[in-house]
Amino acid sequence: MTPERAGNWFVRSELNNKKIWEEGKPYSAPLPSSEDLKNISKEAPLLDIGCGYGRLLAHLHDMGFSNLFGVDYVMAPMIRINFARVVAGRAEALPFKSDIFRASFLVGVLSNLVEDERRSEVFREAARVLTTGGILFVSAFAINKYYEEKYKKGEKEFGRYGIFRSSSGGVFRHVSEEELVKLLSLSGFKIESFKRLPFTTMHGNPAEGFVVLARKY
Repeated sequence: MTPERAGNWFVRSELNNKKIWEEGKPYSAPLPSSEDLKNISKEAPLLDIGCGYGRLLAHLHDMGFSNLFGVDYVMAPMIRINFARVVAGRAEALPFKSDIFRASFLVGVLSNLVEDERRSEVFREAARVLTTGGILFVSAFAINKYYEEKYKKGEKEFGRYGIFRSSSGGVFRHVSEEELVKLLSLSGFKIESFKRLPFTTMHGNPAEGFVVLARKY
């Protein structure tokens, strides 16, 4: 879907998604484990892209990482934490220099990126700010059987299967395995681990998703 086709519904979607965050309903996409990050120094700079209210940053802090950064367009002004530096910014235009982070994270972010070009830009930016050999952890909701009816309705409204309107009014898009692999490879990542797992939505409903560990080469 192009930005032109998206039109006003995209603006309304961001406002509705902001309302969801303010109500305190978290995304439940899985977070990285200590095994995923075992070769990263606790002092290495890490970046949470689309950090929301700080769920992942708190998780990384609890794991002992001390050089944490977060960026979020909607939530940054509302976050009050003293263990990470959080700035306002968009995932497709990160306000950081190139080649500075040892790891970056996209947890639950892809669902909010509806247009093809925005998705591509986010992965290119994630690669840009990483050092060579740095890792990208992706946790993303997959196109799955539980959403078939919503996808069908969304296809009629938006012209693309996998896009849907939630009960809260937000517009979201799930990702296919083929698309996710392509986004990673075209952005200069080599996939090290790729899993499809059961997920739970912020409303407690069943879903499926991908948990991916990739490295910038």
